[in-house]
Amino acid sequence: KKIMSFKNGLAIINGPTGSGKSSTLYCILQEINKKDINITTLEDPVEVIIRGINQVSLNRKANITFSTGLRSILRQDPDVLMIGEIRDEETAAMAVTASLTGHKVYSTIHTKTPQEVYLRLEDMGVKPYLIKDSLVGIISQRLI
Repeated sequence: KKIMSFKNGLAIINGPTGSGKSSTLYCILQEINKKDINITTLEDPVEVIIRGINQVSLNRKANITFSTGLRSILRQDPDVLMIGEIRDEETAAMAVTASLTGHKVYSTIHTKTPQEVYLRLEDMGVKPYLIKDSLVGIISQRLI
């Protein structure tokens, strides 16, 4: 709840494949979905349709990748942005920039521990001070 209360910033859900990261993202989106909040997602693919949310699926044939789709979505000035997964340098940089310019950004990263989220973002070229300034929370999970 505390992570959801921030008006802007980057919230990341981490865990191994199959740990329920996407399910947690969808639960968060359903919880914050209100008429006065513009929520847009960028997913590969859209797994669950949520009424009242603008959901965009990647389309490699039309050259819609996480980075190109994110660039286009940011022009629409959403209040909340959900990126299915941060996979590359450009997506990481854009997610951090969006979170520092007044957007709330939710995403996932495949790492085993919360500490590895920092290292992974650094490996993707995000400066440590930008991680510190943008990151409002990490939800680390694994299914047992």
